[in-house]
Amino acid sequence: MTLLDKFGIVDEIKSVDFCREAYKFITEGDAPATTPETLVPSETIAVELGLPSGTLWADRNIGAKTPEDFGLYFSWGNIEGHAMGSGYDFDDYNETKGHELDGDIDIEHDAARFNMGEPWQMPTKEQFQELVDNCTREWCCENGHMGSRFTSKINGKSVFFPAAGYGRGTSVNSVGSLGYYWSSSWNSADYAYYVSFDSSSVSPQNSNNRYGGFSVRAVQISPTK
Repeated sequence: MTLLDKFGIVDEIKSVDFCREAYKFITEGDAPATTPETLVPSETIAVELGLPSGTLWADRNIGAKTPEDFGLYFSWGNIEGHAMGSGYDFDDYNETKGHELDGDIDIEHDAARFNMGEPWQMPTKEQFQELVDNCTREWCCENGHMGSRFTSKINGKSVFFPAAGYGRGTSVNSVGSLGYYWSSSWNSADYAYYVSFDSSSVSPQNSNNRYGGFSVRAVQISPTK
């Protein structure tokens, strides 16, 4: 359909009205009724692994469009995530609100709750331990990204954690070879608990400097528990 087909003879329309209608026609008139499904990012899915605690694990990292995407990097106790290559300096941790925490992460400092809403929250070190204890782990590649796939021994469902590396200073290191994921569990004024993995092993309750830029994977508790 042409513009004249839609609006008739140009000189019968006031010039201002015609320009307004022409702009609307060009930008909206021939737009498809719906956006193609392939262009719409899917939402995060809560995966039921049959775990004793009823914990459901998100199928992707915070900030990731797909399960294999790296997503954002967070220093411990801070709700603002930073993309790879953003230039953010994780060494500025002492200037952040996370630095003030002297106990486990609360709702105000929970990156999962802030970025994803209720009922999502960051996992505790005990929930990471439960994941490892009740799943088999496979080092594998998903759409070009290396990482760990945890498959439930209980119901066979799985979640993939990409090896997104870690942020230090303004750089991101060990991408494709290491995965570092923060828990909400406090250790000391300088350290907090996290899970780490590489091609040969996984450690569910490591402790590291809180200023490190690590991935965050959200959890929620099944309403039936």
